[in-house]
Amino acid sequence: MKVLSNCMISLKKWNLKGDSEMSESTSILNFRNLLDKHLWKELQLHTRIHPIILQGKKVFIKREDELSSGITGSKYRKYASLIPKILAEQYDEVVLIGGAKSNNIIAGMQLFKENNIDFSIYLLENHSKAFQGNDLIRNLLSKNTKVNIITREDWHRVKALADDDALKAATLGKRVLVIPEGGMLTEAIPGAMTLALDIMKNEEEHLIKFEDIFIDSGTGVTAIGLILGMDYLGIINRNIHITLIAGTEVEFLENLNTFREHLKLLFGTPCFSSRNNIYFHLPPIAKSFGSINDSILKKTIGIAQDYGILMDPIYSVKHFMSMEHAIVANKIGKELLFIYNGGSIGLMGFSESLARLLN
Repeated sequence: MKVLSNCMISLKKWNLKGDSEMSESTSILNFRNLLDKHLWKELQLHTRIHPIILQGKKVFIKREDELSSGITGSKYRKYASLIPKILAEQYDEVVLIGGAKSNNIIAGMQLFKENNIDFSIYLLENHSKAFQGNDLIRNLLSKNTKVNIITREDWHRVKALADDDALKAATLGKRVLVIPEGGMLTEAIPGAMTLALDIMKNEEEHLIKFEDIFIDSGTGVTAIGLILGMDYLGIINRNIHITLIAGTEVEFLENLNTFREHLKLLFGTPCFSSRNNIYFHLPPIAKSFGSINDSILKKTIGIAQDYGILMDPIYSVKHFMSMEHAIVANKIGKELLFIYNGGSIGLMGFSESLARLLN
């Protein structure tokens, strides 16, 4: 199946059929018991939803941005299960991988410092001399932090470079955990899976059932966690719409199947085969990861002025535009949920551009 570049819903849907089903109360109890063994209990993992009117349709916004003032929502959930692993395994050092705009690096640095975890960074070279956005925050947090700058030519093998250094450290008796871009580790999935449980709580609170759920995808960990969480809960007949901010649908589905197999080992029990439908979308404009133009920035301003939501342009505004386009083009869904995984700190790198458009 090919992702349609104009963001129209794919004519073919991914419906991964299965026969396993379980009563809701039993599945929720079993799921909570599975997750509790892997979660950092100190973190608050419930966020509210509220409606807006978009293209004449009521759309509920899930405010994952409110989980933390300095950590975007999706990363907050991932670290809810990564931190317990790191502490339990007593790693001597943790390696973070990412670029200057990496939300995962910013999240990890804050939580590692809070928990006295030693870490280093493998950072994509950045030719910009100005400290803006996450680059600024990273430097605020970077006292005595070892930063390995990796050239763009070598970036395709950054994980291999970090793994090689970890193996060398192991020969000296040092245990090092390498966290790839976006926190793409099996141990991050239980935290990401809490999103599915939290959506069920939202539905119970509002006496609603969301037929269509929109979520964005960079590395895909959070979206995969949502899908697998719904599968473990036995939730069926939902439409999961994934805006591909980065990566392809083939890569996403391969990772989904890989993590499904890994969870069998982590949890000691298989998850149900999915009986939900997965649709893939691309942003209607500025499709390349990290690309921003005035139309994206004007939409950022419009969302703030119309709905009072401060959205980051790199991920969430593109995701919002993708959903809006899908609604107009396909007239889909009776009850829609838009998952806002980003955070307002993503606006920091665009202050001058936004100010220019506001004048």
